[in-house]
Amino acid sequence: MSQEQKEILSQRLLTAEQGVLGSMLIDGDVVGSILMAVEEDDFRVPEHRSVFRAFRELYGQGRAPDPILVNERLGGAYGQLMAGLMEITPTAANAEEYARMLRESSRLWRLREVGDRLAQAADLEDCRELADQANMLLCAQSGVRRLDMGQGWKDFFIRHDPKNRKDCIRWGLADLDQHLHVAGGDMVVIGGYASAGKTAFALQLAFHMAKERRVGFFSYETSVDKLHDRVVACQALTSYRKIASDTLEKADFEQVYGMREQLSAPALEFLEASGMGVSSVGAYAMARHYDVIVVDYLQKLPAAGRDRRLSDFERVSQVSDGLQQLARRTGKVVIALSQLSRPDREGQPPTLSSLRQSGQIEQDADVVLLLYKEDPTAPDSRRNLDFAKNKDGRAGIGISLVFDGDNQRFMRPSGRMMAEKKREAPAQTSIFRPVAERGPTPFDEKT
Repeated sequence: MSQEQKEILSQRLLTAEQGVLGSMLIDGDVVGSILMAVEEDDFRVPEHRSVFRAFRELYGQGRAPDPILVNERLGGAYGQLMAGLMEITPTAANAEEYARMLRESSRLWRLREVGDRLAQAADLEDCRELADQANMLLCAQSGVRRLDMGQGWKDFFIRHDPKNRKDCIRWGLADLDQHLHVAGGDMVVIGGYASAGKTAFALQLAFHMAKERRVGFFSYETSVDKLHDRVVACQALTSYRKIASDTLEKADFEQVYGMREQLSAPALEFLEASGMGVSSVGAYAMARHYDVIVVDYLQKLPAAGRDRRLSDFERVSQVSDGLQQLARRTGKVVIALSQLSRPDREGQPPTLSSLRQSGQIEQDADVVLLLYKEDPTAPDSRRNLDFAKNKDGRAGIGISLVFDGDNQRFMRPSGRMMAEKKREAPAQTSIFRPVAERGPTPFDEKT
C-alpha cells in the first residue's frame, strides 16, 4: 500500500470510528444495533476502542449506556474525547451507514496489512498462514459472519434485549399478526388464482402498514388511480361499483370527505411500474425511503438486462432471486404477489408447487400465503388463506375470510378462524373447519 493510499484509508477509518461512537453517544437507541454490526477490532484508535468496549460492557449488564456512565466506566478521563465525538457527529440518523463504512474500511486496512506482510514473507509456511488470514477477511467482507461461543454469550443479551426485538410489521388482521413474524429483510409471497382477490388483499394490508411505515406499491397491471379508488372503497366503505362507473351520489362524496384525514395520513405511494426491473424498483425504493415494497405481480417483472433468450422459468427465477436479495441487502420487507397455475381439477386447493413458472419462488420466500376461493364455482364464496410457508412461525394453518367485493374489503367471519391441515391430505393442502354462517353478504369482484 502506497503512503498516499494509507493516508486516505486511515482518514476514512477515523471518520467512520468518530461517526459510530458519536452516534452511540448522541442516541442510546442505536447502541444495540451498532454493537451487533461492528467489532472491537474494527477500531484502530486505542481510545476509541476503549469507549466501544465500555459501551459493550455496560449494555451487557443490562444498563443503558450514556456519556456519563461510559466516562465513569473509563475512570473519568474520557469526557473531553466524548464531547468532541458528539460535537463532530451531526446526527445519529446515519449510524448504520457509519457502521457499514467502519466495517468495510477496517477489513480493507487489515487486508492491505496482510498483503504487505505477504510480500515480505520468508517462507511458504508464512505465506500459507497469511493467505488464510486474507481469506478469512475476504469472507467477512462478503457477508460471512463468524461467531464463536464466547462472543455468542456476550451478544446473546444484546440480541434479545427488549430494545432490540425484531420490529415486525403489523398486518391489520389479528391472526396474521399472531402467526406471521415478518421484519426488515424478509420476503413474503402472496399467491392466488386469477380473480381470488390478491390485489385487493394486498392493498388492504399495505394501507394498514402505511399507518406506521412508508410503503411503496409497485403495480404492473393496474393504474395508480384505480388502485387509489379501490383503497377509498375499502376504507370509506363506499361502493366500488359506483366509483368505477362514476355514479357516486352526494351522500357518497360526503362519506368519503368525512374520511379525508384517515385516507390522507398513511404513507402509502402507488407507482405504475411497467418495465421496471428489480434493480430499478430497489433504487426507487431507497430514494423514497420505503420500509415495505409491494410488487403486483412477480411474473410481470422483466429480467435484468432484458435478455430475450431467457425462458419464462429462467426469467421468473431470476426475478424471485433478485427480490430476495433486494430484501436482504436493503433491510426492507418485500411483499410480492404471484399468480398460481390452474389446478388439475376444479376445486383443488393450491400448494407451494402451484406457484407459477418457478420453484425458485418457494425457496426464496420467507413466508408464502396462498389465497383462493373455498368454492371456485360460487361467485360469493369465502376465501381461504393458507400459511403454506412460514419461516419464523407455524405453517400448515389457515384462515377463512369474507370478501366484500363492492367495498373491496376482506373481513373475518364469525366463528373459529384458524384450522389445522389434515395430514392425510397432500402436505400443503389445507382443509378448513366450518365457520359460522354469519357476517356480511360478500360480493364477488374480479381482481
